[in-house]
Amino acid sequence: MTIKKAQRTKAELLEAARELLLEEGIARLSMDRVAERAGVSKGAIMYHFPTKRALEAAMIENYAEHLEREFHRHEAMFEGSPEETLVPGFIAWFRSFDADNKGWASVGVQLLSQQAHEPELLKPVRAWYDRLYARILRLPERRRTRMLLVIMALEGFFFTHKFGLDLMDAERKEEVYALMADLTGTAEVKAREEKVEG
Repeated sequence: MTIKKAQRTKAELLEAARELLLEEGIARLSMDRVAERAGVSKGAIMYHFPTKRALEAAMIENYAEHLEREFHRHEAMFEGSPEETLVPGFIAWFRSFDADNKGWASVGVQLLSQQAHEPELLKPVRAWYDRLYARILRLPERRRTRMLLVIMALEGFFFTHKFGLDLMDAERKEEVYALMADLTGTAEVKAREEKVEG
């Protein structure tokens, strides 16, 4: 098997696993079903992922890579320094969750909920959060505290939305987003004029 073919097969297996997880939930995810969905043999999936735990670890890593891409894509929609674009980028990203971004948010919630007792598997997502918080912690103290408050509130929005507990209508959310921008001094940050491709 060539390196390119192996990489393609691995990507197809991860996509098949993601589709199954979205359609049927993580409890029904199995190596056999992923192999069948991807159209490969059991030996092929075992070559890439010797165990279900290895498959889930790769899915979590894939999800962390998605977080990185999406955050940078949304942050790039705004002009300014990194401390100015962080909150507007996060808010733009959170606005997109109603469309569910091809199911990625649901995938993340299921994977993180299932693996909460496996800190080793969560390392890629923890590393993503470490990088995010390191950025915030470089800010002056007053701004840093406000930024942490807003980011944690946005994370709360994410989980209530994905667990179906989101009781706020769109208008109320926009009021909260505006308050967040005011609190962090980012209300005047302008969106870039050119469209950012996703």
